[in-house]
Parts: sequence; C-alpha cells; structure tokens
Amino acid sequence: MSDGLFSKHTALNAGTIPASAEELSQRYAKLFQQYSRLKAQHAVLKKAVIKEQASNVALQGNVKEKEKELRKLQEQLDLLSFHNERLTKRIQAVQENDQKGSHFSLLGGSVKKELEKSAQALDAANFDLERKIRENEILHEELTERQFEFTNTINNLLKQIQDLEEKVQELETGQSLQPNVPSQDPQLNTEEQSLMQQIDALKSTLAEKTSLLNDLEGNMQQNDARLLSELDSLRAILLAKVGDIKYVGLNDVLPEDSSSLKELEEQAKKYFQSIQDMIPEVSPILLPHEIAEKLAISHATWRKEHEEISVELKKLKDQLSQSLENEKKGQAKLAEYENEIKQLNERYEEHLSQVNNSQDENVKILYEKLEEEKTKCLSAEESYKKTIQQLEELNGKLEEEKSKYASVEESYAKKIQQLEALNEKLEKENTRLQQEIELIHINKQPVIDSQTQTETIAEQNEEEKFIYPTKEEEEEEEVFVYTGMDAPPSAKEEKEDEIASLKTFYEQKINNLSEKLQMTDSKALRFANMYKMTKERLASEEKEKQLMFTEIEKLNKELKHVQDLLATTESNYQKQIDAMTEYITNLQQNAE
Repeated sequence: MSDGLFSKHTALNAGTIPASAEELSQRYAKLFQQYSRLKAQHAVLKKAVIKEQASNVALQGNVKEKEKELRKLQEQLDLLSFHNERLTKRIQAVQENDQKGSHFSLLGGSVKKELEKSAQALDAANFDLERKIRENEILHEELTERQFEFTNTINNLLKQIQDLEEKVQELETGQSLQPNVPSQDPQLNTEEQSLMQQIDALKSTLAEKTSLLNDLEGNMQQNDARLLSELDSLRAILLAKVGDIKYVGLNDVLPEDSSSLKELEEQAKKYFQSIQDMIPEVSPILLPHEIAEKLAISHATWRKEHEEISVELKKLKDQLSQSLENEKKGQAKLAEYENEIKQLNERYEEHLSQVNNSQDENVKILYEKLEEEKTKCLSAEESYKKTIQQLEELNGKLEEEKSKYASVEESYAKKIQQLEALNEKLEKENTRLQQEIELIHINKQPVIDSQTQTETIAEQNEEEKFIYPTKEEEEEEEVFVYTGMDAPPSAKEEKEDEIASLKTFYEQKINNLSEKLQMTDSKALRFANMYKMTKERLASEEKEKQLMFTEIEKLNKELKHVQDLLATTESNYQKQIDAMTEYITNLQQNAE
C-alpha cells in the first residue's frame, strides 16, 4: 500500500510541475513584452526629444534671422529719415532758388537757367519721394508676409508639441494593449535575441521534461496496475492456501480479461474442493508444481520491476531537484528583470519629467520672444505710418508752395539788386584774401626740430659695449717668459685669475641684467596700470560722447522746432504786412 501511495504522490507531483513551468514561461513572455515595449517607448521618446531639440535650434535661428531683419529695417528707417531731412532741405533750397529765379527773369537767360535747374530739382525731389513711398509700401508688405509666416511656423510647432504630448499619453495609457515594437538599437536587438534564445531553450527543456514525465506517468500507471493485480492474486492464493477464503472474492480483485489468472482460479477451486472432500485427519493435497513455479516467477518479476521502478524514482527525484533549482534560478532572474524594469520605469518617468519641463520652458521662452517681436513689429508699423503721414503732409505743402511761387516772385525783384552789390563786394574780398595768402606762402620758413637728434645721441651713449679679447691676440702678446725667482706667476695662476675675473665680470653682468629685468617688470606693471587707466578713461569718454550725441540730437530737434516756429511767425507777419499795405493803398486811392 505504501508503494501505491508513493507512486500516486509522484504522479501528482509530475502533474503539477508542467503547470508551474507554463506559468514561468508566461511570466517570462510578459516580462519580455514589457521590456520590449519600454525599450521601444524609450527609443520613440529619444527621437521625439532629438526632434524637439532640432526644432528649438531652428526656432532660435529663425529668431536671430528675424532680429537681423528688424535691425535692417531700423537701419532703413534711419536712412529714410535722413533722406527725408535732406529732401526737406533740398525743397527749401529749391523754394529759395524759385523765389530768386522769378526776379532774375528780368535780367536775362541766366535766370531762366536757374529756374530750369530748380524745376529739375523739384521733379527729382518728387520722383525721390514717390520712390521712397513705394519702397515703404513694399517694406510694409514684406513685414506683413514675414509676420504671417512666423505665426504659421509657431502654430505648426505648437501643433507638433501637442501631437507629441498626445502620443506620450497614449503610450503611457496603452502599454498593456500595444503590440511588440522591435527596438532599433543593435545592442537592444542582441539582448532581445539572447533573451529569446534563452526562452526557447527553457521552453524546449520544459517540453522534454514534460514529455518524460508523461511517459513515466504512463509507465508507472501500467506497472502499478499490473503490480496491484499480481499482488491481489498472490494475496488471494495465499489466503486460500491458509484457508481464510470466506471473506475474499477473486472476481472482485482480479481483472476480467486475465486468462492465466482464471486458470489459476480454477485450479485453486479444484484444490479447495479436494481439501473439503477429504477427511480432516488426512493432510491436505499440496499445490501443484506448475502453480508454484508460476508464483515464484511472478514474485521474481515483481522484485525486478520494483527495483527498476525504485531506480527510475531516484532519477525522477534528481530531475525534480534539478528542475526546482532551475525554477529558483529562474525566479532570481525574474527578480533581477523586475528590478531592471523598475529602474527603467523610474528612468523613463524622470526622462519624461525632464522633457516636459524643457518643453514648457522652451514654449514660455518662445511665447515671450513672440510677444517681443509683436511689440517691435507694431512699433515699426506705427513708425511707418507716421513717416507716410509726414510724406503726405510734405506733398501737400509742396503743392501749396508751388501755388505761392507765382505770387512771391514779384516781391523778390527788389532784392536782386542788393544781392548783385553783395556779390561784387564778396569778389573784391576774395581777391584781397588770395593776395594775402600768396604773401603768407612766400614769407613762410621751415623749422627744424633738434629734439630727435639729441635723443638718438643719448640712446647711443647709454649702451656701452664690452669686447672680450680673442686667443690670437693673447698669443701674440705672450713673447717672453721669465722663470726666475722674481718671475711672475705661472700660467695656471693666470688662468685662475682670469677665471675669477670672468666670474666676477659675469656675476656683475648677471646682477646688471637682473636689475634691468626688475626695471622692465616695474615698467611693465606701470604700463599695465597705465593701460587700465587709459581703458577706463576711454570708456568714460565714450560714455560722455554718447551723452553729448544725445544732447546734440535733442538740441537739433529743438532748433528745428524753433526754426519751424520762426518760419510760421515770419509767414504770418508777412501776410499781415501785405494786408496792411493793401489797406493803406485802398485808403490812399479813396482819399484821392
């Protein structure tokens, strides 16, 4: 009975192992799917970040180009204002020439030439004004087109950002529903291939083990059934031999299809009948030899099969222990993969937060730049409108002044004589000044500066050169050598003296050079300080110059305003004088 229970327990264990292996394979597949999804999402997000960075760089380039264009437009506005001022001055000159020309017509052809020149100048001024108006209109149209293009680009970029955000949200929400997306990196492909190979190997090993377990289960069941039948038959025979056959039925124990067992049953019945028919004093008939041999053979076969089954059970136990160890290793790997997936999820969330923050900052910066450019464009449009209004006012004034030229020509006829007298006086003064200039050139003498000569001489005297004598000169000087008691010191001593003198000389030279270096260092420091001071002075002077320029511009504007007021007052006074003269003439005529 214990062997049967052990076989059932092994069968149950063999049935539970493939279910756990399938669960492990499913978990591996799910983890691999999640890993591949995360990798694909990471690659997609990387691409999106790179695209957004490129778009940000392009936007920055566009902003810089727009700033350059605005600067160019401001320069063009400055040029237009300068040309407008020049045109106003030219118009004033033309007006004066026309006023003069109306009176010169009495003198001759020179006055006609001046009138023609003034008319040409007026035509040129009108042509320049019309050209400038057209250029202003073209610039205004270009500005509107650029603004429209800029707004379109910004709208497209905002749409792209919204689409990317929606894609990110879809990826976050649809991780469980997304299909497997292959990663594009070679490392990821190799990792995926290795993981797939490992999973395939595990699947193959699991399939082999399950097939082996199924085969063993089938064999065990067959052997168990056979052993049970043989054991029941042997037990029945033994009980019958002992005599306790009342409570046992062979039909209940043995299978129906076994012919050998039926023969054994018939022989046993005959044996029991013979025993019952016999007298109790006589010993019972023993079992036949054939039945005993069959029982011995069945017992031997049962033992052999029992030993084989025990060996197979040991093998199965070893395989089960190995499979359990593999399961533990797989669980450890699963824990590692889960930790890696958690880390990847954390990195993914951090990366998403960084990308969102960078996108928000870039969008804010772009909105600020857009608002600044809009304000600049509005100010430029206002300035253009003002210039156009000023030009229209100038055109109206020119037409009014043209109508007044005919009435003013008569009033300037009297001034022509005075101007001719002034011209004669100026010619006389010019001739006198030319004579004086010629006399000044004749009496002028050149002056020689002696300062440069003294400086060069002083520089030559400052540098004293030292010339060391050569060996040939020393050999020529050494002619006679005296070796007496009173002889001078030997050549060695002379060499030592020379070496000492050279050492002292070079030491002095080095000291002089060190002093000169110190002097040069001090001079360099002084020059550096002087350079800094001069830099600061130049900066302060530039600031003062800028302030002066601003003040000069303000003063020029005030002067222009005052000149305009004076011109208006003069014109009003002239009108009043003309009205008074007409009134006086009318009174005189009435009196006469």
